[in-house]
Amino acid sequence: MLRYSRSIFSLVLILAFGLPLLAGESALDIVRKIDEKAAIETSIARMSMLIFPYMHDSDNYRDLKVIAYGKGDDDSYMEFVSPRSIKGLRILSLEGDQWVYFPSTGRVRKIAAKSKKESVKGVGGDFSYEDLGGGTLEEKYSFKILEKNLDEWVLEGIPKGESAYSKLILHVGPGDYIVRKTEFFTDEEGHYKDLLSTDIKLISGREMPTVMTMLNHHKESKTVVLIHEAQYDIEIDEKYFNPMRFYK
Repeated sequence: MLRYSRSIFSLVLILAFGLPLLAGESALDIVRKIDEKAAIETSIARMSMLIFPYMHDSDNYRDLKVIAYGKGDDDSYMEFVSPRSIKGLRILSLEGDQWVYFPSTGRVRKIAAKSKKESVKGVGGDFSYEDLGGGTLEEKYSFKILEKNLDEWVLEGIPKGESAYSKLILHVGPGDYIVRKTEFFTDEEGHYKDLLSTDIKLISGREMPTVMTMLNHHKESKTVVLIHEAQYDIEIDEKYFNPMRFYK
């Protein structure tokens, strides 16, 4: 979230000002406007993460509480504040690198590129380290337009470098540049996951989706993130973005 790193939690904070969608816009034009509308200097968001082991069983889930700080396009810090079993677990994403602090052991682990497809150890769920990482869409993917109609524009993104995904499919709302659905593909699983961004509301003067649902077709599980409140362009202690201090 946050001028916000381009993590899966950053996509939730894409703004919607109702800009006109010009018929002649290229895929790059559209992606740049999506990124530009997320251009916030700093932000803080409080949220719940509901983890459903079986996507069709709405009664069986874990409820995790999270606070997230963001700065610029690449940097974000997340801390799990409940339940007690993972309280204090922290994730720092900084210019493409990631670190996790595990309070149970007091150790910090730097996440290797080959591990970024995995979910966070001790947390589980359907958001991977890569989903929680930084970088803009333009930086990470090359896009082309697959479809244009009155309801949505559909774009295909191919990673420019190393990635957990072989491609993304974005479903963008014409006129507001809100990504309402992201499809994730891998070479191994094919159509692996879908991220649905819904319940658009005005928070701190900005329109944004307040519910994100990640559907994992491979595991038949889902994770729902609920944004309760967010603040923008406020002062944040630099310790949250320091690999030597973020866990202290």
